[in-house]
Amino acid sequence: MILERFNRTRYLTYHRLSITSTFTTASNISGEVQPSLLTKLRSEVKNAMRKKDQLKLNVVRGILSDVTYASKSSSQSTGIIPTDQEIYAMINRAIKRRQESITQFSQAGRKDLVENEQGELNILVSYLPEQMSEREIEIEVKRVVEKLGITGEGGSKDLGKIMKEIKIDNSKASKKLVVDVVKKLLSEKSKNE
Repeated sequence: MILERFNRTRYLTYHRLSITSTFTTASNISGEVQPSLLTKLRSEVKNAMRKKDQLKLNVVRGILSDVTYASKSSSQSTGIIPTDQEIYAMINRAIKRRQESITQFSQAGRKDLVENEQGELNILVSYLPEQMSEREIEIEVKRVVEKLGITGEGGSKDLGKIMKEIKIDNSKASKKLVVDVVKKLLSEKSKNE
């Protein structure tokens, strides 16, 4: 009986490890296997523990906590490990929280807390992919505007059409920045005509 239970536990543990390991790597266009963001975060926890970097350890543990919560929550329809894009969205939310905290702490005159939040913010930003410049976003928006044949007279309807059609990754540019660029281009287009 005990041996049977031990073998079953060993079997389940082995298969759980093999199932989760299939989610830990992602391949890029060239066919190379790169570690996923989740694997990178887990290794960063170990590295931060070895280096006794408490600030980085707390930040990365917070991200991993968000990932675990998202994978277990009922609001997420999938019970599997979140994708890199979902993790980037979680990191962006954490960045937004830190930025709000920095403004509130600076208004209250708490320089020590501002420095701590700024350090956490810098660590979080290091996990995001390289951000698109406003010029790159503008080029992409112009391409979509030309494709759709938008004249700029439709106002918010045109904005909605463009935002539906544009394919900019949320991890590379915030939606707010994209909307601002679209509004700027639409106002310029309506003034020219």
